[in-house]
Amino acid sequence: MIDRIKFYIDDVDLDTVKERLELRCSSKVAYDESERFEAEYKNLKIKYVGKRLQIEGSLHKFVKGNNYSLFTYEEAKEALCVLSKYIGISLELFIVSSIELAINIQMEKEIEKYLVILHSYKTHPFIYMPPMKGTSKLKGRKCHLAEYTIKFYDKTFEAIKKSRLPKDRWGEVPKNLLRYEIQLSRKQLRNKGLMNVTGKNLLSPLHYTRFKRLMNSIFDEIIFDDITINYSGMLEDDVKRYIFAKSERYDSYLQYLKEEKGEKEYRKERRRTNELLKRIAPLSKGEFQSELESKLELAMSEI
Repeated sequence: MIDRIKFYIDDVDLDTVKERLELRCSSKVAYDESERFEAEYKNLKIKYVGKRLQIEGSLHKFVKGNNYSLFTYEEAKEALCVLSKYIGISLELFIVSSIELAINIQMEKEIEKYLVILHSYKTHPFIYMPPMKGTSKLKGRKCHLAEYTIKFYDKTFEAIKKSRLPKDRWGEVPKNLLRYEIQLSRKQLRNKGLMNVTGKNLLSPLHYTRFKRLMNSIFDEIIFDDITINYSGMLEDDVKRYIFAKSERYDSYLQYLKEEKGEKEYRKERRRTNELLKRIAPLSKGEFQSELESKLELAMSEI
């Protein structure tokens, strides 16, 4: 569940870590013109600037060498302990400045079928992520909010392309792997009730449970637009409004209200539509959404 993470440790004496971490002087200069030192440990990047030590990278890759395989809570704890021992500093001094919570979900069909059903989260639309460099394939969709960013994308495709695996090794990556990912800063963690998160906190099963609960609660508020839904249990007027609200022209209508009728009418329409989408969500669940929900629950149980 914990993948990419960024720590900082303050008041670190350079002489106590320089030789241990094989820190080398960087050609880059810090904003305050102080010297900057850098090192790498496996896939993790380590920087030292102005008595602050920064560590950034994927804990999943640190342990497994990839981030498409299963990565459990016990493995994450072991990774943190190994890292603390290597750095030579207690985990309680590792301050989390950002964290990526992610889970890989094995699906039955091609990932594009699940990406197209993502509509919005708290009225914010899911938009397509740009293609990876050197390809034309749209690999995923994201919803960017002030508090955090939510992403769903084709992990199989991304893993093969980013790792530059030759074609005869593509079979090493599981097929139809959908990645569900949330990125949070330290401030955003506090807003979610996760105060003062440190490396030591992350050893606690309580924090892990709260991370799982957070991912589930965000997923539960996502509005889907599954073309396989059955409209027979919905009122005719609701069906009309539902189809219009899910159409590409709906954004143009909202823009018209905002410019011609004013902010009050615009907000009223958005609120009304959001209430409709939530009210009929149990009736508008299609084949792909149902599969995604059940597969997510299974994947959560395994980590």
